[in-house]
Amino acid sequence: MTVLKKWAAVLLSALICLGLSGCDFLPSEEFNDYDVSSYIQALLDSSYHDDHRAYMARIQATEDTAKANNVTTVENAAINFCNAYGLSPDDTQMQRLEEIMAKALLSTRYQVADEVKVETGYTIDVTVSPITSFSGLTEQFTTIRSQAQEEVNSKSMVNLDDGEGQEDGGENGEWGEEGEDEPTPTPAPTPLLKTATELYVDRVLDFCEGRLTSLEFAGGDTTIVLDIRLTKNGELQVDLNQIDEIDRAVLAFQ
Repeated sequence: MTVLKKWAAVLLSALICLGLSGCDFLPSEEFNDYDVSSYIQALLDSSYHDDHRAYMARIQATEDTAKANNVTTVENAAINFCNAYGLSPDDTQMQRLEEIMAKALLSTRYQVADEVKVETGYTIDVTVSPITSFSGLTEQFTTIRSQAQEEVNSKSMVNLDDGEGQEDGGENGEWGEEGEDEPTPTPAPTPLLKTATELYVDRVLDFCEGRLTSLEFAGGDTTIVLDIRLTKNGELQVDLNQIDEIDRAVLAFQ
């Protein structure tokens, strides 16, 4: 089952806030004095590095609001990973995957250039060094899936063998000495076997955790141009597809 993409609506509301009176830095009468680059830097630090100090100071956000940037970005990264490789984790596995993505995002490398004033508002170049440790793993995961299936099949056969040929007692079904009956002992419960899919996802997560010890980055950088629109009321708006484009560049899965 494909996991649906979640959108970070908090990012849009925060950007729009730049044009409202409650924010720290306001435009001049002609809307020429926005420090947009510093805001984007603070937003990315909050989203990827889980560092919310500058973001909270710039838009007077609460800690919970600031943390939502990172929480949503981590959730999106986990969902994008599942979509890329066709994974269907359960809730516990999804939480573990999100922890892996959160740790990887702490190492994100990006640079935010100075904003450029244009007729419609601003443009800003965000240059990213993609993390490629989780990219192009289809072949490895296919092998892991086969191994998981073989392991489940093997354990199933062992359980069947354990139950064959067992009698409840000795000769004539009696226990102990002849003529003495003893209660049949209660067999120990058989542990539930994981399905091949469950075991496969566990093994994939093990593999990804191992990749955290030495993250790899692409040989070349990727630049995303943010188009920040300035409304007549002095509000700043950004297309969330562009934020998503940065997210997908930061952690490359294909």
